[in-house]
Amino acid sequence: MSDNKESRSELLAYNILVFGMAMIISKLITFILSPIYTRYFTPAEYGVFDLSLTAISVIAPLGMLGTTDALFRFYFEEKDLSFRKQLISNGLRFVSYFSLILSVLIFWFNDEIAKFYLGSSDYIVYINLIALIIFLKNIASITQAILRMENNRKMITKATIIQAASTFILSILFVVVLELNMEYILVTQAITLTIVIYITGKYGWKYINLQKLNLNKNLMKQILEYGIPLTPVFLGYWILKASDRLIINYYHGAYIVGIYAVGSKLSGVANLFQSIFGKGWQYFGFSTMDDDDAHIIYGRIFDIIFFGAILTINFLIFYSDFIFDIIFDERYYDAWVIVPLLTIGPFVMILKWIAGIGFQIKKKTYYNTITIFLASLINVALNFLLIEKYSIMGAAIATVISYIILLFLTYWFGNKLFEITINKANIVFLSILSVLSYCLKYYIVLNNFAYSTTLFFVFNIIYLSLNYKLTFYIMSKINSVIKRWRF
Repeated sequence: MSDNKESRSELLAYNILVFGMAMIISKLITFILSPIYTRYFTPAEYGVFDLSLTAISVIAPLGMLGTTDALFRFYFEEKDLSFRKQLISNGLRFVSYFSLILSVLIFWFNDEIAKFYLGSSDYIVYINLIALIIFLKNIASITQAILRMENNRKMITKATIIQAASTFILSILFVVVLELNMEYILVTQAITLTIVIYITGKYGWKYINLQKLNLNKNLMKQILEYGIPLTPVFLGYWILKASDRLIINYYHGAYIVGIYAVGSKLSGVANLFQSIFGKGWQYFGFSTMDDDDAHIIYGRIFDIIFFGAILTINFLIFYSDFIFDIIFDERYYDAWVIVPLLTIGPFVMILKWIAGIGFQIKKKTYYNTITIFLASLINVALNFLLIEKYSIMGAAIATVISYIILLFLTYWFGNKLFEITINKANIVFLSILSVLSYCLKYYIVLNNFAYSTTLFFVFNIIYLSLNYKLTFYIMSKINSVIKRWRF
């Protein structure tokens, strides 16, 4: 059974609230900076920057080979400090060596990569910064994982807030004060990652032994046997999340990529929650997996997340156009239509983690590979079919369909290994209502604030009425957590 000092729901809630406070500050700063960027940089410049972030998001996980997930899995199997030191030190060494090799290769072929990927050798500096950030990002992933494995909420919050504050200060300095080019936003990332490594590495020093440079072959074999099957999963996640940008760039150029990227920024409210939940869920999932009623607890969490997703998407359906009109430069306004659609993806990923908990519990992570591979193939095919004709809307629709297929496959296979109890009829009915609300907004009440607000409240009343028991349950748990709030 999990720790008696905190109930299971409170354990997850505390983690989500603590990590959430830090992540909200971090994402809020990013959200504040995005409108500033749209006023200083053209969509084409923003598109090149976004393509750089896309490259980092795919190459960095390849340098990890699933090491962080493997460390999490084996950390909780042994409580012996000497084993944990050896485990984390080997993981850090391996990630350092492998990521360094990847970064050096990128540096070595920077001119060729710049021409092929970004269209011009003028962007070599972007490629060099990509290489540096990949190395730093992967080192930070290991040092930050130590804090999460110990569930050290205070230190995680401290490191995240310092990183967010540094990002804001440096971005304002480089963009607003000095009016430098957009590559300096990547410079900011490199500096803040270095700060995070120092803070988290200093705390995790008790686990890290840098006196030995060699790797423990037996231990690394266990780590890689668990982690390598997850690597195609990370690649698949990237295809679902970012391959559309490459195909948009192919058909329509970096200008449209920039517009699409800004649209994805507003949907970042869901990415924010995904990040928060992920940090809390990883500890919660492993620490409660042996509980007798785990399948009921996981199912209840699944229903709560889905319900929260519906309410969030409902708000974005009826107000995204007004938000874009107010805070973003007019060149980016057309991106509002994809915001509700792209918001679905992060929520589906959370639901996938819950539905696929059996893959981790039974150590059959190859199911992750199968499901993500199939969904990725469908995503690429749909992107090529839809983007050329329908541009950013085609990309968003392809993404939604692919994520839904991914969730279905995960639930299908996952339930065979570890069954969770969910309200299927409610999920289907609320999904149909959500599609209806989007169609009403897009075709009937676009740019009409009064009608949009009326429909927003009508659909909210319907959703809450259909889920009144779940609503009362959520409110009771929130009230319980607030009363006993602590770090």
